Amino acid sequence: MLLSPSHLLTIAGLCLMLTAASLANAATSLSGKNVLILYKQGDALSEKIADFYTEKRSVPAEQMLGLSIEEASSTLSPEQFAVIESQIKPHLTENIKVLLLTWHAPYRVGCMSLTSALSLGFDESYCSHNKQRPSGCHPTADSPFYNAKSEHLWQNTDRPLSMMLSGRHLIDAKKLIERGIRADKSAPSGHAYLVRTQDNQRSTRWRMFKKIADIWPERNGIEIHYVDDRKRTKGTSIRNKRDVMFYMTGYVQVPDISSNLFLPGAIADHLTSVGGAGIHKQGQMKAYRWLEAGATGSYGTVVEPCNYPQKFPNPYILIPSYMDGDTLIEAYWKSVQQPGEGIFIGEPLACPWCQ
Repeated sequence: MLLSPSHLLTIAGLCLMLTAASLANAATSLSGKNVLILYKQGDALSEKIADFYTEKRSVPAEQMLGLSIEEASSTLSPEQFAVIESQIKPHLTENIKVLLLTWHAPYRVGCMSLTSALSLGFDESYCSHNKQRPSGCHPTADSPFYNAKSEHLWQNTDRPLSMMLSGRHLIDAKKLIERGIRADKSAPSGHAYLVRTQDNQRSTRWRMFKKIADIWPERNGIEIHYVDDRKRTKGTSIRNKRDVMFYMTGYVQVPDISSNLFLPGAIADHLTSVGGAGIHKQGQMKAYRWLEAGATGSYGTVVEPCNYPQKFPNPYILIPSYMDGDTLIEAYWKSVQQPGEGIFIGEPLACPWCQ
């Protein structure tokens, strides 16, 4: 990962975000009636995941849409994406708030992630590298969903929020969906681990981690731990932990995640260059490893974003929003200021603190 200039938010700004998020009242919870499921025609795994989600989340049958996606690689061209958008547009009725993609490739449109292109529109201003800026480290355009109150989440755009739900095998996807359902209204007690690691390039969120743990160490049964692992010669102290609800860190490879017990609805992610670039095991750890370990939602970038913290989930927004009754997809999308290069994966309707 390339080094970038420091663009950390000020502590005062973070405190304001935390206050605003914690005071916001969640709107009426999303349900299967608000989901348009997108699957790849002719892809047996994608179709089976779509069928299972439709059954388990009571999605109306007319809100399943098979797409003709000939591209088998990771990346769609803007022209190919435009064709897909034209297939989707007639199905975007007023009640559709969520697009759920039941595949894991393609996951990019040019320089953007596919979930961000669907929810923001393809626009190179959401990319660090574009025709005007072919190289170097750069911030990107902000998301209209960033830190929005739940009742205002869709006021600045007519586009739904998007998330990808898949797995290497059907059983992985089924377990993920079932975890999301078990999370609903569970009001769990557990722990949030916000970890500063020996990897300084990927620990640019550490000030956020420390401050929220200092200000708000415990709420509604969730205890927030700021963990400073810089002095460890290797590995992490977050292993063999029970009742993990949030886990945010920065590493190329996060060790021991499968030793931990994640609660239904848990969210976990790591800041690294291409954690969202596919589902395979080569190279940097992929966000799907979190889901395989038991988390219900994760996030990763699909191109080199540089280590700007605003391109990754902000715990000051994510944790309060989720605990105030947002669904996983709402809380996650609210928490990333510049998500153009990042992909959201998981079970979107999981809602542990819904009333």
